[in-house]
Amino acid sequence: MGDQATFETLLSAAAFAIPVAVLLTLFALLLNRRLKRSSVKSSQASRSAVGIAAPLSPAREQAEAAEPPPKLEDVETLNKKIELALARGEKTSLSRLYYDLAAGHERLGNVEARMSALRSAAGYGALHGPGGAHAAARLALAEAAQRSGDLTTACEQWQMAKAAYQQAGDTDQQERVEKRMRENGCPTDWVLTDF
Repeated sequence: MGDQATFETLLSAAAFAIPVAVLLTLFALLLNRRLKRSSVKSSQASRSAVGIAAPLSPAREQAEAAEPPPKLEDVETLNKKIELALARGEKTSLSRLYYDLAAGHERLGNVEARMSALRSAAGYGALHGPGGAHAAARLALAEAAQRSGDLTTACEQWQMAKAAYQQAGDTDQQERVEKRMRENGCPTDWVLTDF
């Protein structure tokens, strides 16, 4: 009889404890999600203050239209900065420098040098960060591929940009890239073979 009573007591305790545990877990996940979103918003604000490249939203474009454009460095100056960063081993600054170099080559109309600098920006960003510069370089490569009619490469670059934003915790940009992928018929999962 004692074993039966113990079993029933354990069963009734489990029937009470399981829903409580589920509710506590859901509450913890909700709290974690809210904290993550607030940290993403604060990191986006700090990232824009630092000047890491990120796609512009319409509201941000209007706000930046009112501000004077930042001083653009010439290609020679950027090449010297890249050489200096390589010599010093400052690998985290290379992605941004190569991204700026790509913009310089774009102003000069040098498409091949621009694409090479974008590939370097994406590569250094993937290896050493920052995630925002890595994702921006991937987005620029995707846009160039799409303009040239290579949707497969564009989808691959968008997928890598989406992953970079996910790794950086920027869910808003990640969702924008995923929407762009769906609009162009790209697979949104990690398998890029079924078109």
